Amino acid sequence: MDKTAPRRYRGQSPDTRQAQRRQQLLDAALTVIGERGFSSMTVKMVCQTAGLTERYFYESFSNRDALLAELYQQQTQSLRHTMYNALENPVANADQFVRNGLGAFFDFVQHQPAAARLVLFEVLAVSREIDQLYYQAMEDFAALVQQLAHRQNIATIPPPADEDMVYAGLVGAVVQIAQRWVLGGYHQPRSAVLESAVLIFAATANFGGDS
Repeated sequence: MDKTAPRRYRGQSPDTRQAQRRQQLLDAALTVIGERGFSSMTVKMVCQTAGLTERYFYESFSNRDALLAELYQQQTQSLRHTMYNALENPVANADQFVRNGLGAFFDFVQHQPAAARLVLFEVLAVSREIDQLYYQAMEDFAALVQQLAHRQNIATIPPPADEDMVYAGLVGAVVQIAQRWVLGGYHQPRSAVLESAVLIFAATANFGGDS
């Protein structure tokens, strides 16, 4: 047994211990970003928050950007899973489909403010690589909504509009609403925020009408 290993990890494999330290760093980074923002975050802050020495940071990440990239992908993957669960079940009409998906998203924004700050603001204009992750995530969210709407046959995008671009625009509009809500200190009631986003879907993609 490695006698230099921390006492709390005894009996666990080196890979397991490293994975746990990696997740500690990710969790700590989310806390720091939520409180201070990515631009103010240092490796030292993350390690202090995680209760680890800096050598363990570089065991898992080459730099701050690498940590940010993994944290962002982890959080957006979790959000996509949440939204998929909200959207996949059969519904009576298109309006309920939209409300289920948007409700799950705005619950995330309201109840996970650190993650919302990361996803909505802190990854913007960091680097070309991080920008690409952001754009890909937006594409993935648009594709998710589009795929599940098709599966339930509840939305119509009339030609000559480009369906992919319409869904990208819908996701972008919802993100803008969420950003405004957060920047305003969540002062608007959640119901008003939700109805604003529902209106955009109903007007743009024929959701919630006679579908």
